[in-house]
Amino acid sequence: MLASPYSGDHLAQAIVSDYFGQLPGEAVNRAVARRVPEVRRALAAHQALVAKLRFEKYTAGTPTARAEDQPFWVSSCSYPGMSRWLAVKQLVEELYFEGFGVLGCWLDTSDPQLVYDWITIPRNLWSVDAETQSVVIDKSVPAAYRMRAVVVPLGSSGLLVDGIDSIRQARKIEIARQARLDSPPAATELHITDPAFDGMERDETQKLIANYKEGRNKSSISVTPTYIEVKERGTSGSLDLFEEAKNSVRIDLAMHTGVPLNFVGASKEGGGSGGNVQYQNVNGETSDLWTYGSSEYAIAIAAALSADVVVGDGAEVRADASAFAVPAPLTIDPEAGDSAAPTEVTP
Repeated sequence: MLASPYSGDHLAQAIVSDYFGQLPGEAVNRAVARRVPEVRRALAAHQALVAKLRFEKYTAGTPTARAEDQPFWVSSCSYPGMSRWLAVKQLVEELYFEGFGVLGCWLDTSDPQLVYDWITIPRNLWSVDAETQSVVIDKSVPAAYRMRAVVVPLGSSGLLVDGIDSIRQARKIEIARQARLDSPPAATELHITDPAFDGMERDETQKLIANYKEGRNKSSISVTPTYIEVKERGTSGSLDLFEEAKNSVRIDLAMHTGVPLNFVGASKEGGGSGGNVQYQNVNGETSDLWTYGSSEYAIAIAAALSADVVVGDGAEVRADASAFAVPAPLTIDPEAGDSAAPTEVTP
């Protein structure tokens, strides 16, 4: 297997393409996926939530034992043009699309077993050595950030594997809709019923159309010869089919990307007045986005940073998620025994 022993099957899938090329039907890459609005919006939402978290060092196994001396990388980054916020944002993108990411680590000079600083290594700047099965960072990355490579697995294969079919469907719908907009169906058709007129020249047919339009514009009534049959088609039905198809794909993309349905403009299928998804407030929507989507990325990052090769033995890294605590609703029945004071529920 051409993969690191601690990477999981999802890393092996990516490495296979490096050695054997893209498999048939894998034409969708990140650039194409980003052209799907729902994919781009979901990624931006996860990045916005996770990148503002502060990942800090704690004593392992204790609820409140925050380390007094925090690593440099907690709030800073020495890489030119890079910040801790941007490094985390890039890492979320790697996890989102690929299901794993790689950190390039600069080791602490005072304690070479610990990490002083780290950056996210883009997928095109690392590979796996076939002999040692270890991750090798490209030499275009500064040597300081090639001292140690740390893999951050998400535990799933990423959107470009799990959601590839839905992305392809979204692209097909968009291409078909664009083709329809470029060449819309005729709303009104003038059918020639007499074969004697089938050989009409283009100028003659244009004159016929102009006469029909002129009559309709003047009085909304037109007079047509006996050999012409008028058919009013309209376009609303065909456009409705596009909207239904887009909604169906949006539901699938919402499931794959871990965002609420209405966040990508989707509604529950099945019709009826109760079909649309509604949220009482922004806090509730953000809580769902965090609980069922963004928290997975935050937990994966914190778990990887908690490794002994990053923060040392007996320590772990946690993300402060208190910003996503949602107040419980006030009771409407004081006699039920519920407290009337709002409490916080930590996701």
